Amino acid sequence: MNPLLEYTLSTDIDVSSVSVKSFRVSLTNPPNIKPFVEHWHYSKSITGLRSDYCFQMMHEDQMIGAMIYGRVAMPGAWKRYTDREEDLIELRRLCCIDKTPKNTESYFIGKTIKWLKKNTDIKVIVSYADTFHGHEGTIYKASNFRHAGMSP
Repeated sequence: MNPLLEYTLSTDIDVSSVSVKSFRVSLTNPPNIKPFVEHWHYSKSITGLRSDYCFQMMHEDQMIGAMIYGRVAMPGAWKRYTDREEDLIELRRLCCIDKTPKNTESYFIGKTIKWLKKNTDIKVIVSYADTFHGHEGTIYKASNFRHAGMSP
């Protein structure tokens, strides 16, 4: 794990003209991304999340994205996707600053999936697009996720 880093949360960062390939993705700790998620994610919270893997995306010395993977919240939900609970993880939070180039989120997801494949035995990743907040799963589709149905 990385040491706890302190940063200033800036809302006026504009990296929209920067190549996504210059962004650095790394594993981090929940306290490092908590203020960022509380500002940029529509839920405004990581309270109560099971955070098994947290990632940050940086441009130079500025955080521009955060992601949290954790065990699925619903008991027994893993049975729908795999034979063993430890083979499944859920992408619980994903957020980036507003002014990023096209494909930033799918780039970020791709980097974290490569890390998970290399460093864990996880076989399935699930995530939910919150249609109540206008999300349709476009980013997940762009990242080669398969639509597995609707949840209640």
